[in-house]
Formats: sequence, C-alpha cells, structure tokens
Amino acid sequence: MSRIYVLASLPGAGKTTTALLLERHFLGQDLRVACLQQNKGQSDVHTYLSAGCCHYTVPLEATKSREAFERWAPRGYDVLIMEVTYPYTPFGAPYLIPFDAFNEVVPFEARADWKSFVFTKTLGYWKEYPSDTNFDPTELWDTVHDRTVQTIVTKIPSPLDGPCVDTGRVLHHPERFVCDTVEPRMTLPKSDRAVIAVGAFPGEYREIFPNLTWYRFDYASFLQEFRTGTYDVAIIGMCLNERLKFRDRPERPSIICYQPSVYCDLEKHPKNLPLKDNFGSILSAIRERAVGEPIVPEGSAYSEYNNRFWTYRPYPEREMIWREENVVFCNGWVLPQYLIREGFLEAA
Repeated sequence: MSRIYVLASLPGAGKTTTALLLERHFLGQDLRVACLQQNKGQSDVHTYLSAGCCHYTVPLEATKSREAFERWAPRGYDVLIMEVTYPYTPFGAPYLIPFDAFNEVVPFEARADWKSFVFTKTLGYWKEYPSDTNFDPTELWDTVHDRTVQTIVTKIPSPLDGPCVDTGRVLHHPERFVCDTVEPRMTLPKSDRAVIAVGAFPGEYREIFPNLTWYRFDYASFLQEFRTGTYDVAIIGMCLNERLKFRDRPERPSIICYQPSVYCDLEKHPKNLPLKDNFGSILSAIRERAVGEPIVPEGSAYSEYNNRFWTYRPYPEREMIWREENVVFCNGWVLPQYLIREGFLEAA
C-alpha cells in the first residue's frame, strides 16, 4: 500500500509549491515519493521535471473508480502526492471523488471566505461562455466536500498553528496533512534506447527511457543534436510558442511530436463554446459512460474531450495520434502508455 496526499485548489493558490515542499519533506525521511497530476497538458509539468521529481499524469479514465485509479498509480513508491486544479468543475472533481480525504490549498488573502472566493473566480472564468443551462457554479461544492478536507494556508507572512506554507516557501506542520491509501498497480517498461527531448512532455518517458537527455527549452542545443540523427528517439515536447517551426526532419530515428505546429499548419478548437450540460450531468457521464464515448454534446464546452482517450484534443480535424513517415504526431497530451498500446512507440 502507498499513502496518497491529494492537494486541490484553483490555479495560483500555491499547490505546486506545496507539493514540491511536501515531496522534499518525505524524501528527507528516506521515503520513495512520486508526484502526480490530473491530465492538464503541459501546465506545471516542466516545474516537476526541472526539480527532478518522479512525475506521472493521471488520465480522466482513472477517475471512474478507486480500482481504475490504482491501475494508473505507479508502483514502487511509499508516498504519492496528487495535484488537482479546478476541483469544483466536472474535470477536476472526478479526481477527488475516489478518495476519503484531501487537502485544500487556500491562499492567505482568501482564507476568511474561501467559498465566495472560489465561486467569484469560477464565475469569472465562465462569464465568456454562453450557457444553455441554468449554470450554477456552486453545484459541485457539496459533492467535493463530502469527505475529510484539511485546509492548507499558503503565502502567509508568518506561521500559523496548522499546516501552512509561508512567503519564504517554508512548509509548516506537514504531519497535519490528511492522506488516503491506495494499492498502485501500474508498471512501465524499461528501455536502453537513446532518447533526446525538448519542451514539456509526459514525465513517464524518463522512467521508460532512463538514458533520456532533456534539453529543457534550449531549442538551439536540441536542434544541433536533433540534426545528427544519432539517437533512437527524439521527443518534441509542447511549448507556448505556436510560431515555432522546424526545418529539419531526420529520416531514420523515431520522432514523437507533441507540438504538431512545428511541422503542420492546423486550426485549433474555437474558444468559448456554449455550456450545454450542467456540471452534474457531465460528472455522471464521466462516471457511467465507457471511455471513448462522448462526454458532452458536440460543439459545446468540453467537447474537445470527446475522443477515444478522453484527453483534451486541440486540433479537431485530426486524430489523437497520426503518423507521417517517421514522425508520430500527438494531438494533445497523449501518454506514452497509449502510444505503446496503439503500436506507435517501441519501448523494448
């Protein structure tokens, strides 16, 4: 069994900082620790990779039950730390429902009336979205809070008598964090193939390919090695620069590309699609429908997840995975486990 500490909050509340401090706390106790995130693409992953963390992405399909989650929880760790963003939306709440306890990260300035703060932010996020339903941003509050919830106050000027993180990024009272237990069942293959990577990519690749060299976001140095073609696999990770283009395309090595725009001109999904289902209906669809079935009506908010992996798909006219010669293009944060299963990646 492994202990799992789930941290949930809105963006900018200090979850990632808290998770990294908690990881260092447990590493100091000679425990094996892995950091997990919901499947939200490139956001924050580079922070974990830069810190040298063992990092894994948990796909939406893992939220259907505790057993489903355990199939995606990595074996070999004493402690798992799971970060969840937007816990009161139908794509954040499912990650909390399998557990009996979670830690809610609350910034110091919002501690007096956290509920009002949450829903002001939620309404602000959704105000640009037309709604065909009676949208209620408080709809999932009771669903999420129907378990033990420990408040973790962040960005405090001086320590409190409770679990908190001060402005100097010092963690206080980590023993007061709440946790649950899981039986992790996921193992990944190991390969001695030489791999180079740039940008943000799923951290599982570093476990699958221990010989991976990450050039971070130094594209000049990466391209210098990329042109040689003397490696086995190159991973072109995600970045925020949609104008970035590659002229080079070595013929022999395998290339996994998470930024199709470096080679292709593609149109992204339109923004601000209407919300046609309430949050509760979407939550029920995720729990009850088979993975790959539509979650929401086409042309509505969240319809980018209507695909066989239930993973955000930025380019609607393309498949989740497609191959052009030796380049495998990923339409979103497609995990290497899916690529291996579908025959697009060899890990032997």
